[in-house]
Amino acid sequence: MIESSGIAIATVHSILVVIDIVGNCLVCAIIKKHRDMRTPINYLLVNLAVADALYATFLTPQTFFTITPTHPEGIAGTVLCKIITGGNLAWIAGTSSVVTLAAIATERYYAVIYPAGNVGKLTKRKLKVIIPGSWIFALIVNIPLFLALNVKDNACAWTEEWIQKVYIWYWTAIVIAAIVLMAGLYSRIVCTIWFKHGPDNQLTFQQRGVMRVRKRVTLMGVTVTAIFGICWEREEF
Repeated sequence: MIESSGIAIATVHSILVVIDIVGNCLVCAIIKKHRDMRTPINYLLVNLAVADALYATFLTPQTFFTITPTHPEGIAGTVLCKIITGGNLAWIAGTSSVVTLAAIATERYYAVIYPAGNVGKLTKRKLKVIIPGSWIFALIVNIPLFLALNVKDNACAWTEEWIQKVYIWYWTAIVIAAIVLMAGLYSRIVCTIWFKHGPDNQLTFQQRGVMRVRKRVTLMGVTVTAIFGICWEREEF
């Protein structure tokens, strides 16, 4: 039987998952509906939304099986552990979102620092490499999860404690590297937009409009990156 505290956790988690999925689906629907919004940067946002929604979806079984007293055993239980209840698919989606956030920060950097040229310009051709590449990289990074998780003492757990510790450090290094990269890129962007351009009254109407868009997109990127850093810092395996 699930205790009342477990029921409360499951209820809150379910509400948050529904909000997450609905919000990310709205992002995808809006971009799909408006043709003028189908830009390369927005396709990255769609990939980010899909990854976030999948992360919330696939993390749900892990949460529910954590608060239940037993886990299925046998071959079926092992397969369930390695694919669903161990959270493997969720971490693949989470890793893809990390790569996508880094790609968005890189795109913003080149768009602001080199606005007149094609250096680092995001194209649909590059998207065909970046988006599938983020998922392939995520799958490769999380291969240890499929190998090291198994049913143990009526729970889906690591077969060896040292493997878990190594993987946590390994994953932490990837997240920290991504955060440092994004922080560095956005710091340069903020410095350029807010402190190095001329006074707004010296800009043309079109230039002021472009500057407003850049500031708005940059603020969005900085906010998402900050939330990402805070959430992943508190995430526990």
